[in-house]
Amino acid sequence: MFLLAGVAACHQARPQADPAVKPCRPSTGSLPRAASASGLAGDYRLYLTATSGPAAGRAADGALGLRPVADSAAREIVVLGVRDTTSRAALSGTTDLDPAAVGATRTGSLAAEGADAPGVLVIERRPARADAGTEIMLRLGADANRRGVARYDGGYFALNVRAIEADGFTGTWSSGSGMPSAQGYFCAERVRSKE
Repeated sequence: MFLLAGVAACHQARPQADPAVKPCRPSTGSLPRAASASGLAGDYRLYLTATSGPAAGRAADGALGLRPVADSAAREIVVLGVRDTTSRAALSGTTDLDPAAVGATRTGSLAAEGADAPGVLVIERRPARADAGTEIMLRLGADANRRGVARYDGGYFALNVRAIEADGFTGTWSSGSGMPSAQGYFCAERVRSKE
């Protein structure tokens, strides 16, 4: 019995993946021109995996809720101080994901529900070129999504949608301050609405 206790004490524990975090596969490519962010409204389980940065190889998950942006809360999308006429804020929402778990930069509350600074803002961009696909990005963090503030520096945390299916969507993510300091892939699996 003492021998078993001694062997167990000398055995080094190995880090194991969190079985509660569903693995998802990397998604590449781009969305077709007909893709729309409006169809993404709903509740999801969001899974992120870091492929580079301080938490490379780690995964995290959280709840994600997306709702249409009310007409009264519609906003212009401004990039480097210039209005982007090819983009619109289609949805906003919240998530309880912990950015530190995947090495992402903190960009303010991800649970903020205010129309002027939501925790999650879904931006749909339709490039002017007729052969270019639609781009959909989830920008995370109330500080990054604050209305009326032209951000020239500071952190970012963005999920770029690469594929949309009936049960959810997948893509890549990056985060940092200036240059990416962490990146990876994600999947969002639709769940039954809490309402």
